[in-house]
Amino acid sequence: MAQTMQLTPEEVVSDRPFSDPEHSVADLQIMRRMARQLIDTYGDPLVCDFAPGKRPICKSDKQGRYFRIYYIRPAELFATHNLSVVGFFGQKRPDADIRPLLEADRRFEETFHDHPGLLSLSTVRLPDGDFGNLVLFTDEAAKDKWNFSPLHDKLAARISPPYYRTVRLNNGVLPRGLDDPGALFLVRTRYIDYTSDPHWRAVRTYA
Repeated sequence: MAQTMQLTPEEVVSDRPFSDPEHSVADLQIMRRMARQLIDTYGDPLVCDFAPGKRPICKSDKQGRYFRIYYIRPAELFATHNLSVVGFFGQKRPDADIRPLLEADRRFEETFHDHPGLLSLSTVRLPDGDFGNLVLFTDEAAKDKWNFSPLHDKLAARISPPYYRTVRLNNGVLPRGLDDPGALFLVRTRYIDYTSDPHWRAVRTYA
């Protein structure tokens, strides 16, 4: 595996445009909107706690953007502060086959309640046709347990390289939880370029 490049907050890597820090500025705004969406959508009377076999909430917002939300543990989601947040933004290959990704999503759904600190998972379709994911956890330990679970590790390693060209993984914190979704800030961003051999990896840590 190639060594992970360490980037400063404002550093630009000219031959890896997907890693430009301006992208994470835009990602952060999307993540904040998605956090706000968790509040607004929960007012829908059809929304209730996630249970095995229950479908996610699938809707479109006022701008016509499709989104999907799993309220996995809503009581904790709305009561917990200092939430750990992951915002996943992948840039798919032009000829990518989405079927393995959909199958992976189905398998992930079956394991949600095996991870006590996993609170919600949201997906939104972006204007360029790609999708962004927002995942909220009680704390960093819960986030790490999900990220390094055998299923997540196995499926990510098998599914991501043939589907995505590049990936940004934004890690952040919601200090006051969903009481103040606009306060979400980024701690670090991890980058992977699957078009390189070996895969190019970098991490940017923010002050």
